[in-house]
Amino acid sequence: MQNVIKTVVFILLVSLSIEAKENRFTTSVSLLGMSMDYREYDRSGKILDSEMSSFTEMLGVDIGMSFLMYQTSDASTKLQTNLITLSGNTDYVGSALGSNNTYGSLTSRTVNNIIDFDVKIIRTKILTQALEVNYLLGLGYHYWDRQLSVSQVEGYEWYSLRAGVGLGYQISQKFKIATDLEYQYGFKHTMISSYPVLDVTLGSADIMKFSIPLRYTLNNKMDFVMSYIYEIQEIGASNVQTALYQGTYQGFYEPKSTAKNQYIKLGLDFKY
Repeated sequence: MQNVIKTVVFILLVSLSIEAKENRFTTSVSLLGMSMDYREYDRSGKILDSEMSSFTEMLGVDIGMSFLMYQTSDASTKLQTNLITLSGNTDYVGSALGSNNTYGSLTSRTVNNIIDFDVKIIRTKILTQALEVNYLLGLGYHYWDRQLSVSQVEGYEWYSLRAGVGLGYQISQKFKIATDLEYQYGFKHTMISSYPVLDVTLGSADIMKFSIPLRYTLNNKMDFVMSYIYEIQEIGASNVQTALYQGTYQGFYEPKSTAKNQYIKLGLDFKY
C-alpha cells in the first residue's frame, strides 16, 4: 500500500509540474467589503423595512479556482468556480411584526451571513492585440441568513442560471481593465422563518451585476486584482401561509424586496 501511495504522489507531482509550465490552473483569494442597501415593500409599494451597511460592516472572502480547458492564438475556454462568504451587521429600520406601526418606529442591528457559489464556463475571444470579449454561462447557489433577533431568523435561498458578457482592455504590458455584466435568473427560491414558523416560495429572484476589475501582473505566476461591483437584486413577494403567532393563526407572506449592493474586492490570482 505504501508503494502505491508513493507512486500516486509521484504521478501527481509530475502532473502538477507539467501543468505549472503551461499555467493552466489559477487559484484566486480575495477580501470583500459589502455595502448593503436592502428594502422591503408592501403590496401598494410602500416601504416596510430596510437593511443598510457600510463596506467595513459586511466583510468576507472570495475563493476561486479555474482551469484552462482550451486555447488557440485568438480564443480560449476555461472552467471556473467561486465560493463567496460574507458576514457582518446591518442597520435595521422598520417596525415590529404585526404592530401596524409606521416605517422607522423600530431600529435595531441585524446579524447577516451570506454564501454564494457558482460554476461557469467562460469563453474569451481576442478581437485585437489589446481588446477581448468574454462570454459566460453557469449555475449558482445563494443563501442569506438574516438574524433579526434571537427568536426571529430568516433564511433566503435560491439556485440560479447565470449568463454574462464582458470586455477586457490591455492598457499596458502589466495593466488590464475590464467591464463585466452578469444576469442571474433564480429558481427554487424560498424563504424560511423561525418566528413565526414559515416556509414560503418567493415569487422570483432576479439579479444583475456590473463589475469593473483592474488587474496588475506582478510576475508570470501572480496577479493583483482590484474590483468594484454593483448589484441590483429584485425578489418577488411570496405566497401567503398561515402560521401561529401570539396565540392565534394568522396569514403571513414575505413581501417584495429590492437590494442595491456594492462590493470592493482586493485579491491575488496564483497561476500554475
